[in-house]
Amino acid sequence: MSLFRQKVINSILTDRFGPVVAKVGTFLLQNETNPFLFIKRGTDLTVSLVKDSLCILIKYGLVTFKPNKNEKLANYSINSDNVLLMLRYPKYLHHIKKLFGDESEMIIEEILQRGYWTGSEVILKVIQRRPQIKSRSQPLSDIKENLCCLITAKYLQRVPYSVEDAAVPSLIVSEDCASDLNKIDIKLLISHQKDKSVQLSDQNIYWTVNFDRFHQDMRDEIVVKAFTKKFGENAGSIIKLFLRQMYIRTNPWAEVCNPVPALEIKDILKKQASQSLALAFFDQYLSTMEQDNSNLLRKGGEASGGLYQLYLKEAFTQFTWELVEHIVLEKHDSKAARIFRLVKSQPYIEPDQIQQLAMIPAKEAKRLSYRLYEDKFLHIQELKKASSNNGPVKNYTLFHIHLESVASMLLEMCYKTLYNHISRRHFERQQSKRIIDKKHRVDTILMGMQAQGAAEEQLSDIEELLTPSEEEVLKKIDRVMKKLNIVELEVDDTIFMLNMYLIYVS
Repeated sequence: MSLFRQKVINSILTDRFGPVVAKVGTFLLQNETNPFLFIKRGTDLTVSLVKDSLCILIKYGLVTFKPNKNEKLANYSINSDNVLLMLRYPKYLHHIKKLFGDESEMIIEEILQRGYWTGSEVILKVIQRRPQIKSRSQPLSDIKENLCCLITAKYLQRVPYSVEDAAVPSLIVSEDCASDLNKIDIKLLISHQKDKSVQLSDQNIYWTVNFDRFHQDMRDEIVVKAFTKKFGENAGSIIKLFLRQMYIRTNPWAEVCNPVPALEIKDILKKQASQSLALAFFDQYLSTMEQDNSNLLRKGGEASGGLYQLYLKEAFTQFTWELVEHIVLEKHDSKAARIFRLVKSQPYIEPDQIQQLAMIPAKEAKRLSYRLYEDKFLHIQELKKASSNNGPVKNYTLFHIHLESVASMLLEMCYKTLYNHISRRHFERQQSKRIIDKKHRVDTILMGMQAQGAAEEQLSDIEELLTPSEEEVLKKIDRVMKKLNIVELEVDDTIFMLNMYLIYVS
């Protein structure tokens, strides 16, 4: 694991769980499998602290364990990918809010905060957070319906749990969600609201977030946006339907989807009044996308109006090429980007050919080529050819690009950028710690006085404890934090793109 990836993971664990849990998590990163006593000795923490830290990490799915060879001790290992996913939680919540609404967003948020939770407890918590829901005729039934939608769409998955073995097994998607959901009794929930001693009927049925389902949506969104940008919104709508029908007949992470009949897509468009233009020019859009040089959508047969396949591995390979070209352009200049595209167009190319074909002065072309080589965007292959009569050996230098190595290098660059932004956020908070703490104290006092029904004059007096200069500093900190958070999300978009490519080529 790279150095900056470890630093990012350590920063995330420190932010979310504190330094003690972060110390245990960082130790697990440095060793693949660790028994309990080895963790205690390596972290120099007490037995109770190590136990508590491991329990927290296991609860959130960040640490797994399995028996060692003699099956008497457990070996613990950390899932670094799940730790990094914690930076993506705001995206998951925004996605659910866009698809299902505010109440479904709250359901996902509550489960993310706890790792896993029962359906009944989630429903009661959402009701507690949204008092206006109580004005509805059947508020509990409405929240239960939202929970059912999330489980049916596989954004939530069942966690098998057995009290007897006192362990949390691996997460799997429940095959019979209906029977599990039927155990959520609305009458019992109403009774529990009045009397907390009433036992809930689904107390041993836990649900957790299925991150893989979110990543499928994020991947599909990238593909749809690419087609929309190149061919228009109607083409993007058609590709979105192809992806939706792909799930019926293909593994979600297959490199190439099974053939989808064009008539099937056309029938769906007929039922959607908003897609009249896409329906009217459906054949033309399919023909244009099929004949495009990208070859992302290809015809696989003539039955049912034509059978079409999406090549997802090829799609993310092309997306990654475009991403790398854009980074080269931004980091260097247009001439360097021209050299990169020239080397990309040929398997191997000599330096003299670069100078001739790129139409750049020889000295500058050589400088830019080796600058790209130093930054690991280009790679060199040396060939040796012996001259006749035992003369000196002549070396030939050929430039080429190994995209997988470039993607791995850029991934490390993203982790470095991410760590720098997290460090800057910590620095900004530390610099203004006194004012931020004062703001929190004032807010706490205001909330307490509002709960007691204090007068407006008393509340305004408390608000005036913050001076105008301090309020200005707080506004500045808020602007800086928002910018840093936006940058972190944008860097995460690049990480997701590169990870998708590496998943498909691995």
